[in-house]
Amino acid sequence: MHRRRAVSWLALMPLAAAAGLGGCARQQPYQQFEGATMGTRYHVRFRPPARSFDAAALQRAVDARLEALNASLSTYRTDSLITAFNDAPVGQLVPADADFEHMLALSRQVHHASAGAFDPTVGALVNLWGFGWPKPRDPLTRLPDPAAIEAARARFDAVEQPGAGQLLKREPLRLDFSAIAKGYGVDLIAEVIRSHGVEHFMAEIGGEVATRGEGPAGGPWRIGIEAPDLVVSGRILARVKLGEGALATSGNYRNFFELEGRRFSHVIDPVTGYPVARPPVSVSVIAPNVALADAWATAFMVLDEERGLAIAEQNQLAVFWVYDDNGGRRTRLSSRMQPYLDMVQP
Repeated sequence: MHRRRAVSWLALMPLAAAAGLGGCARQQPYQQFEGATMGTRYHVRFRPPARSFDAAALQRAVDARLEALNASLSTYRTDSLITAFNDAPVGQLVPADADFEHMLALSRQVHHASAGAFDPTVGALVNLWGFGWPKPRDPLTRLPDPAAIEAARARFDAVEQPGAGQLLKREPLRLDFSAIAKGYGVDLIAEVIRSHGVEHFMAEIGGEVATRGEGPAGGPWRIGIEAPDLVVSGRILARVKLGEGALATSGNYRNFFELEGRRFSHVIDPVTGYPVARPPVSVSVIAPNVALADAWATAFMVLDEERGLAIAEQNQLAVFWVYDDNGGRRTRLSSRMQPYLDMVQP
């Protein structure tokens, strides 16, 4: 799966007291496993429902589901459905499976609700501004021409679904679900885990997290949000308490370039075609599922502060923003985030 292009990942770290790892006498100790997927790694921590539980079988089922997802949506794979769509000429019907259609549906939902701030057809713009993958060997020496920006602007409405399992594009474009697919992958892992009778777990891919039940220390899972810091990594800025929850974080403090006396963020506004002048340093979102949290975290990186807050409240989303304030740090949160969040003193 292609890495997210418009924003970078921030680490979200599960926190647990060591004394709680064994649980009560009648409970099984927590176990964990991990594997490679989507250009990063996934991690699962869970409490087996019985001593005889087959953790290896659970991991095989998780790996098989993630492999099916990559066969649909991986832009790295020449045999994936999304590669077939991207390489197809304008107007040609191409097949789409249930995962592909679900990603389109969720993407359209966030696209419309965010007034276009989220758009999986933004890839041409990201490449034009020098933030694509693989990265260009040489940095930009001049700003893109306005005509080229206009030609590359995202056009999600040019993706059509003539019938079930069918897609086509009315204009040249390339889809990239990297700003939502990792979250969706976490949702799929959670489905597999629950289908095996596990009720207490945490699943994570690249910083996107799903939780259910109790954490190893008892009570809700406590997920640490890493402080955005170029110098010191791994420091916790805040903790989010999740029982059954979905959390995603996007950041913007490592990827930018400077040209003609200006700094250009890698957060591209799909509507204007230009980098966002002063995006948040990071955004964390709690949503009904991890795919939506993932997509909304990207959208809130694009939206300005007041409009973003208004849209978060309108859509009943729990959102935590971190802004740069003249070299300092300023935070803001929507009304629904307050019950989940514990700030950490510096």
